[in-house]
Amino acid sequence: MHDILISGGTVIDGTGAPPARLDVAVDGLKIVGLYKESEAKASVKIDAKGKVVCPGFIDIHSHSDISLLGCPLADSRIMQGITTELVGNCGGSAAPLVGAASESLASQAKEWCVNLNWVTMDEYLLRLADMKTSVNVCTLVGAETLRWGVVGVEDKRPTDEQMDHMRKLLADSMVQGAFGVSSGLIYAPGCFATTEELISLASTAGALGGMYASHIRGESRTVVDAVAEAIRIGREGECRVEISHHKACGRLNWGLVNTTLKLIDQARADGVDVAFDVYPYMASGTSLDAILPPWARDGGKPAILKRLADPGTRNKIKETFKDRFTPWENTVPEDGWENIYVSGFKKAENRRFDNKPVTEIAKELGKSPDEAALDLMVEEDLGIGAVFHEMSEDDVMTVMKHPLASIGSDGNSESTYGPTAQSATHPRSYGTFPRVIRRYALDKKLFPLEEAVRKMTSWPAERIGLKDRGVLAKGMAGDIVVFDPGTIADTSTYEKSHSYPVGIEHVLVNGSVTVENGRHTREKAGLVLKKQVKIA
Repeated sequence: MHDILISGGTVIDGTGAPPARLDVAVDGLKIVGLYKESEAKASVKIDAKGKVVCPGFIDIHSHSDISLLGCPLADSRIMQGITTELVGNCGGSAAPLVGAASESLASQAKEWCVNLNWVTMDEYLLRLADMKTSVNVCTLVGAETLRWGVVGVEDKRPTDEQMDHMRKLLADSMVQGAFGVSSGLIYAPGCFATTEELISLASTAGALGGMYASHIRGESRTVVDAVAEAIRIGREGECRVEISHHKACGRLNWGLVNTTLKLIDQARADGVDVAFDVYPYMASGTSLDAILPPWARDGGKPAILKRLADPGTRNKIKETFKDRFTPWENTVPEDGWENIYVSGFKKAENRRFDNKPVTEIAKELGKSPDEAALDLMVEEDLGIGAVFHEMSEDDVMTVMKHPLASIGSDGNSESTYGPTAQSATHPRSYGTFPRVIRRYALDKKLFPLEEAVRKMTSWPAERIGLKDRGVLAKGMAGDIVVFDPGTIADTSTYEKSHSYPVGIEHVLVNGSVTVENGRHTREKAGLVLKKQVKIA
């Protein structure tokens, strides 16, 4: 007699093995057996006839560090079958908050009504554990967060003492449970870090069994060189590398992923443990001020706003928007203003522009596109986002099909009733995993369903270092998804982004039913997952 028995379903166990008709038994937090039909009994039975039963999805690339504290039910995540999130990506993490590092989170914290009352990684993870969330959470340490706290937001190299301080903060955070270090090399102050600085941090993470995840230095014209840099960091830092949301941005750069994938395959053949993740959309999303040249972001928000207020400096910034061949990733000439859609307005009077391209906003305001974009940054105190329609579906499918690809949303924990529901968000926060299954596995038949599930479960678990998740097997955690292959689909769009998927019928997190018949039960059985570091 078991606690829960999921019976009559087709089990896809996460390893890539062929489907099998088995019943899955759960006692407490764990899976305790897989049986042939009618061989087991339970207090609670879930009828999965005609449905697929698979491990809970593991989002290897999430930005829910702060939003989970404001939205612990994690509606946009659990409703699409995500049971575990890896936060702390793209160089930004919620801890350690030394020096001025908390300033990097101030806007998010205000939006989600979160009090930044911790300093260490241990204190942040305890805060998460006390809050209780509907999903499991694990984290990386942001290299940008370290730099912000120790070096500051200026474009300068750390001293030897500062470098030692950053490495110690990283090591301490990993001993307290973090799984490695991440970088965001298009953001300030992360873009000011040299390759050697990143190698030093990666070597610390690698020595403790952790990973180096990177939003690389360029994803458009310079993407090949940026991938090569990430590989070099892994090789010289002796650390496994996860290239974040791999893609080639800008029409003139489409097809370059064929070169980068060969580069990655060769690096693995040479002994560098490098892989990557991808999301199933043709648009990226980040803060609008990421379009500014790095020199214009030197010194942080006050310095940026001062430059935008100075006519001469503003004109200099506008001139850079015309030059595709800058040494940094220059999004505007790569994509065009017509493909940059602004979102996430905080001021009510600007929300009429939500999810509109800069060109349309500029026409309505009677301004040039560059002036309109810069003015909106000032009006919104730099707290404004944008969606960049810049990838080809052929490239996305090429990257996604590669056996080294994991699926990562690059999204946030959100809800249809929370503070972010007032303005558009990227649909990846709500629909990433069902979209991969529906559009790419079932409709386009890019790969078999069991391969899609592997990319969402056992493979990201292996990359992160999660030993007890990602596979349906005896002794593994009771993180389970039951979905209907006939109806599963994402419903979130760029026009209507706050919309839950369909076809995800049941979700168990650590043996607790968290989605039942397509409805959130408000269960909060998620755990804070910590890396176990052995100290010699």
